[in-house]
Amino acid sequence: MLPSVICEKQLDVISITDHNSARNVAVFISLCKDKIVVPGIEIHTVEDVHILGYFPELEHCLKVSKIVEENLPKFPYDPEKFGYQIVINENEEFVNTIDEYLGFPTNLTIEDAIEIILSNHGLPVFAHVDRKFGAIYQLGLLPEGTNVVEVKKRETYEELKKNGYIALTSSDAHLPDEVGIRKIFMEDKPKNSQEVIDMILERRFKTIWD
Repeated sequence: MLPSVICEKQLDVISITDHNSARNVAVFISLCKDKIVVPGIEIHTVEDVHILGYFPELEHCLKVSKIVEENLPKFPYDPEKFGYQIVINENEEFVNTIDEYLGFPTNLTIEDAIEIILSNHGLPVFAHVDRKFGAIYQLGLLPEGTNVVEVKKRETYEELKKNGYIALTSSDAHLPDEVGIRKIFMEDKPKNSQEVIDMILERRFKTIWD
């Protein structure tokens, strides 16, 4: 999932939403020069629910990332078993590692995560609500705090849209070949991350199910 691979994808807008950290977002913004890269993060809450945060500016995203990392459980993990958590530079060279395991839930509640995102000018989104670590899958309901959701299944999309939610169909990619397998089609060409967020909130987009 290096920039040299992802930047070649035929997409106008992408968002980097790594799990519990945003330390590699800046590299993608710098190297994917022909795309809008929306700064993002996926927060794993104490309830075992994933919440996405999309931000108009990198600085807001990094502020949230710092808070999230500070709320990770502090005990050692084996990188040989779980994988090295590498931070890279613009030459795609390894420059640092993250010591706390990013795959664990943070100490933040759903309410905490949404508040942190909103207070830093971000858009909170309930991630993949109809699969593991999604709010509906984990809790059987959608908590309050945001009306924007990411879905995997058409039936979930139609049901939530009918109930007034803004439903996104993102690829939720964990491998390069998965980038762009699901997407949204915006009515106009946005000029920056703020316009992307505004168009989502104004429902100025379509999916293949519309």
